[in-house]
Amino acid sequence: MFNLKENSIRRKTAEMIKKLSQRQISVSPISRVAILNNPQSNLTFENLKYVQKALKLSSSQFDIFTFKEKNDHYNELRGIVTDKDVFSLSGKIKAPEILEFLDKSYDLLLDFTGMTNLYEKYLSLSIKANFRVGYFNEEELYDLMIEVAKGKIKPFVDETVRCLKILGLLKSDNGR
Repeated sequence: MFNLKENSIRRKTAEMIKKLSQRQISVSPISRVAILNNPQSNLTFENLKYVQKALKLSSSQFDIFTFKEKNDHYNELRGIVTDKDVFSLSGKIKAPEILEFLDKSYDLLLDFTGMTNLYEKYLSLSIKANFRVGYFNEEELYDLMIEVAKGKIKPFVDETVRCLKILGLLKSDNGR
């Protein structure tokens, strides 16, 4: 069946992937982090505290965006919650709070979703982030892809922090 909304989002997603591959990453300290999350990601309050401690940032330096379907029973931590109903038939986002979130710029995107659907992919690509980290997948959506089992937050964060230090995006423990 022809679905105008999904076709429009697919087209926009392809355009965003092309733009993403052409952008330049600046090496600057991380001070603002966007987290993309869904009910399957296993991001609990304890895991969020682990992320904050690992990145040496306060909770005010994080924005959390949770993608969930209406029937998902997920007690999100905080932040914006959405589902595919926030998209118009033409594929545009119609919720002002989501547009406000997407209007901000971030130093780092941590995508814990594992890209389970087209809408999550579109939202991930819509987040303006200097450096993008997600689970290993077949598409070039991220600057760094971590190959750990989906939902294993601590190994994902540990490997991300290790790589960010090597790349100079995060200060190492000895100040280098």
